[in-house]
Amino acid sequence: MNRVRFQRRALRDLLRIDSHGDFHDTLFRHAIDRYRAHLDATSQGNGLGRVLAIGANHRDARALAKLPFEQILLTGIADPDDAIRIALDDDPRISYRIENSEQLALESRSFDLVFCKESLHHLARPVLGLYEMLRICRRAALVIEPYDTVAGRLFERLGLATVYETQQVGNLGARDNFVYRFGRRPLEFLLNSYYLESDYTLEITLGWMSSRWNAHPVASVRRLAALAGWGLGFVPGSRGNYMTALILPGRDLPADPVVTDEKPADSP
Repeated sequence: MNRVRFQRRALRDLLRIDSHGDFHDTLFRHAIDRYRAHLDATSQGNGLGRVLAIGANHRDARALAKLPFEQILLTGIADPDDAIRIALDDDPRISYRIENSEQLALESRSFDLVFCKESLHHLARPVLGLYEMLRICRRAALVIEPYDTVAGRLFERLGLATVYETQQVGNLGARDNFVYRFGRRPLEFLLNSYYLESDYTLEITLGWMSSRWNAHPVASVRRLAALAGWGLGFVPGSRGNYMTALILPGRDLPADPVVTDEKPADSP
């Protein structure tokens, strides 16, 4: 039987954020802790295995290098920057490949963990990116992405939340992107299609977070932002704008898509 679980971000974690780096480290640390808890609960705690980080940057490289993964593969759409090159030189476990996240040239179920932090919403086809994560993961997929809420939609109408991100030179073709926000229903539909009723688990952690305010240089502003966001999370339909989703695969996996150059019989 498929399971969907929700939890709220702890206020104490939000209050501890005091810098831009802390903001991202908090998201990263919580996500990996959920993966570790799953391994411990299923007696798979003898190692974190191999990890694939799609749409990775230097923060992913630095954070993953601190953990006992057997192999760390970072992917992106451009040559690695200097920070990633340093990580490659310092740690033999780390490698980097240029890959399109919508169509990864990697074998199915070839990585224990597939991790993506704030990259799917930069894709023109974010659902394809998530399907690729499911195809490649063996133990779990971890997604940190914007989340759809009633309050968030209101903020968009008022011009208080971003709808389109422009001047995204790191996007494929330097294309602007719509900020795709996931929600429970779309995620369930997607997972039901992929795994059917084969015992997948979707664990979603939500909270209101903004690097602009939670990492503000003034401590009183940071604390106020944390308290306001935590309180807003109790409004029905508005649990949080930031999602960490841990997806544990089901057992009934679909066949891999077959790519062919053959034209249909009625094609010219």
